[in-house]
Amino acid sequence: MFKSLRLKLLFYFFIINIIVLFVYGAFIYNTAKKGVLNTTDTQLKMVSIDVIPDFKKEGYESASSIAKELIEEFSIEPLFVKIIYYDKKNKKIEHQTLSSKIHGWLFDIPLNEIGHVGSIYYFDKGSYRTSSMLIFEKSDTKVFIQLSIQKDIDSPYLTQLLFGLVIATPILLIIFLIIANMLINRTLSPVKDVIDSVKSISVNNLSNRVNTDNIPSEIEELVETFNQLLNNLENSFNKITDFSNNASHELKTPLTVIRGEIEVALKQDRKPQEYKEVLKDILHESISIQKMIEQLFFLAKKDTTELNSSFSELYLDEIITDTVIQIKKFAATKNVKVDIKEVVPSTIYANETLLKIAISNLLRNAVIYSQKDSHVYISLSESDKEYILTIEDNGCGISENDLPLIFERFYRADKVRSRKDGGTGLGLSIVKMILNIHGYAIEIKSTQNKGTIVNIKIPRN
Repeated sequence: MFKSLRLKLLFYFFIINIIVLFVYGAFIYNTAKKGVLNTTDTQLKMVSIDVIPDFKKEGYESASSIAKELIEEFSIEPLFVKIIYYDKKNKKIEHQTLSSKIHGWLFDIPLNEIGHVGSIYYFDKGSYRTSSMLIFEKSDTKVFIQLSIQKDIDSPYLTQLLFGLVIATPILLIIFLIIANMLINRTLSPVKDVIDSVKSISVNNLSNRVNTDNIPSEIEELVETFNQLLNNLENSFNKITDFSNNASHELKTPLTVIRGEIEVALKQDRKPQEYKEVLKDILHESISIQKMIEQLFFLAKKDTTELNSSFSELYLDEIITDTVIQIKKFAATKNVKVDIKEVVPSTIYANETLLKIAISNLLRNAVIYSQKDSHVYISLSESDKEYILTIEDNGCGISENDLPLIFERFYRADKVRSRKDGGTGLGLSIVKMILNIHGYAIEIKSTQNKGTIVNIKIPRN
């Protein structure tokens, strides 16, 4: 019915207050009405007691004369009286007299003949209130006096009270609504603060988060969920941004080379062999671009949770053997040999494709940075707690200054050689990410102009 939470709360509060005020007003009015009725009963009792001394011990009193005296004394009008003399022995009314026979119906009430002296009973007879009291008792007779007067239901007090309730109820309702509106606004102010914080977050400041300090517990979980959503959004945005920035940065150089080669080739007619050389250079750069884009996509789109769900039981020794067979073709073009020193049989729980990529990148780097006619060795040993995968080369090595930075994206320790051999500076970044996904540790020891040793520690299942 209402889209606004504030209006919905006010509407419910309005309905509840109407019900509460109506019930409370009815309770007050009925209580006051009952109090007025109790006053009438008290009046009847006082009049009944006042009559007792006037009764004679002998003979019958006249209800009319007693009614006349009571009206003069108490100024109560109309007042109707009935006097009953009850024969205890025969258990029947011996004599009775009425002040007004027309109003005899007012005394059509049960007679409590077994009551004690002074006991009084009250009865409603339309707009009249009737009482019956045993005023005294002789040896064989009980004397009852019954009085009837109009109930004071139309008293000025009740009229004023009803008028006051009719006027006060809407006023109280308005006051309550104003107070409720203030309280609701105050209660919802944290929600408004959260909305303002959310509105202030844009593409330029995705790292900002909604502050959870002084946030009510009822919406704290919502805010935390939104902050988590921002984390996911920021990570996705950063991946897209990284891919865009990295791709534009890395594509600039090979595209420039390709353009330069083409422009030079078109400046004048050349021999077929020269065109072939140009095409080879363009092909080399194109392959480099393709490889770089594939690696960029890999870094940008893979999700850790998605990758973890694809783990299965693997034979690590077989993965190493298959990877070495594949990399030997590449190594042959560099006049480098890749040999397996020792591989122990091993079973692990991992993602086969990712491990092959990691091992392949490490072997490829070892081959690229090795001298011609040299060897790259790979081995797999074991201890009580882990397997140790080791890759050794006797290439150019890595300086101490470069070693802490080699896992950063697009970082190249030997930039000239990396470009020449088609490196993108992304291989070790991918290796590090894959090992982190699996929870494996990597250690690299290197000495310039002597070689590099890479150790990967794989916990035993």
